[in-house]
Amino acid sequence: MALVDERKVNVLAHIHEHGPITGYAIATSGDDDIAYSKGYIYDVLGELEDEGMIEVAERESEGRKRVQYQLTDNGLLLLKAIGEVDS
Repeated sequence: MALVDERKVNVLAHIHEHGPITGYAIATSGDDDIAYSKGYIYDVLGELEDEGMIEVAERESEGRKRVQYQLTDNGLLLLKAIGEVDS
């Protein structure tokens, strides 16, 4: 049994690589580790936000507000602790 849900780790790692990023961009990235439906990705993002691993950063693009997600310090510490990114 994994201590940390693999799907959450995959999303955190993707945000670390590409963030700040929208949920839509994550869901449509073509990343084999993130083959989730658009609806499901928002469930995962909501859980990660509730857990303090990511935060919402609103940005304006093409005159529209876009919700983007970025790692918090806790999210980065988790990735480092499980060896997903270098210290």
